[in-house]
Amino acid sequence: MKLRRLLTVLLLGVAGIASAQDYSWLDNPQLLILRAKVESGSRLLFIEGEHFGERRLPEVTIDDQPITVRSASQNAIEAGPVPTGIGSGTHILRVVAGDDRSRFDAYSLEIGEEPVRPKPPPAVPPEDGYTKLRVIDSDGDVGWSPSIAIGPDGLPVIAYVDYANLDLKLARCTDIDCAGVSRALVDAKGAVGWSVAAAIGVDGLPVIAYFDTEERALKLARCKHPGCHAADISVVDDSGEAGKFVSIAVPPDGLPVIAYYERGHRDLLMALCRSPTCDTALRRPVDSAGDVGWHNALAIGRDGTPVASYFDASRRDLKVVHCKDRGCGDVNQASLDLGGVGMGTDIVIGADGLPFIAYWDFLNDDLKAAHCDDPACETARIGRVDTAGSVGSNPAVAIGADGLPIIAYHDHTNSDLKVAHCQDPICSSARVTTVDSGGSVGWHIDIAIGSDGLPLIAYYDETNGDLKLARCEDPACSRTAPPPSRF
Repeated sequence: MKLRRLLTVLLLGVAGIASAQDYSWLDNPQLLILRAKVESGSRLLFIEGEHFGERRLPEVTIDDQPITVRSASQNAIEAGPVPTGIGSGTHILRVVAGDDRSRFDAYSLEIGEEPVRPKPPPAVPPEDGYTKLRVIDSDGDVGWSPSIAIGPDGLPVIAYVDYANLDLKLARCTDIDCAGVSRALVDAKGAVGWSVAAAIGVDGLPVIAYFDTEERALKLARCKHPGCHAADISVVDDSGEAGKFVSIAVPPDGLPVIAYYERGHRDLLMALCRSPTCDTALRRPVDSAGDVGWHNALAIGRDGTPVASYFDASRRDLKVVHCKDRGCGDVNQASLDLGGVGMGTDIVIGADGLPFIAYWDFLNDDLKAAHCDDPACETARIGRVDTAGSVGSNPAVAIGADGLPIIAYHDHTNSDLKVAHCQDPICSSARVTTVDSGGSVGWHIDIAIGSDGLPLIAYYDETNGDLKLARCEDPACSRTAPPPSRF
């Protein structure tokens, strides 16, 4: 009943929504550096961006030291070689352009060899062959909005909200089986940590995007080590009420991309970080038609461009936006399913390279899935995955080692955590398993595939106020322990 009352309020609230807004408030300089790298062998510097000019070559400096420009176009610069005196580490790259040299931008440039990542430790043999249900944190009311990622060492990390203290925390398993856990307080300044989204950077360290309710700002924490006992925290957008729904992904260039809802304008934005810490970012509105961007989920396609699923609260539709380039200067938008769907989505790139979306049909209380027909997801094949009772809210999806989607979600008829293991890439049929039925569990969920190819599900235990983890012992997460014998 609580969920249905909330749903009624949300549906009534979509009336009278403002139309698309003017974005003159964005700090959007004429010249933009989107990404840059130094080639290790030649020491040549390659810069991608916008409005570098055509008639007069731009000026390029690293730490105020001039770098020879070899060629330039509106969107690309080749310069160098970079002097050997500019060694590995973080440097300030500046580009100045225009006939009057009035356009410029600065960028945090990382130079150095790609870090050597440790090999994942061997998988721990199953204790009894059944899915393990671990309590990860039980200190107060903890575990809201969990987001799980797998580090390069094969160990899971989970970012989540400590609701009792309104703090952002991170738990790191000390073994693949998660029998041991270390916990860290990432941000405790005020009421922080809502709409948490975590990913692993190219340096192997966690990055966490989240909403600071006290400062009304979208923030990013870049952990300084795998356990995140210290982090660099940056304000990504403080324009007001930015980030109440947030998701994050890290492309191969190492610069995080954050999709988020900007409540002031009721739009979906993408923040394209210009450094690994995201202390500066290009903010792009990618959909401003009505009240859009709720429950967004973000993935990076095989072409390196962002694609996001989200809820259109004005029309109550499931939508998808695909950036045509890394800078999201132009996008494709599509409404995949209409009328009472998408208030809860997750997206992943399938083994076939096409986006796959799990979402909640809240009109019929079903779990549905959309398998995109193309990378931009302009059309998709849609099916119902689970219709038994009131099911499908808070879905989270991953692609298993078998190449098939596996979806974790909430069964609110029984207050259980369930999993659907798709039997084919489009999920035309699925094997459904109840993973945890001990009390009211699974209101907040995320899923990842461990280094051993087996699913790990982070979720909130509402009955006990705990953060829990389901450690599956088969790709379908179907080996659940039998109930204890009465004899």
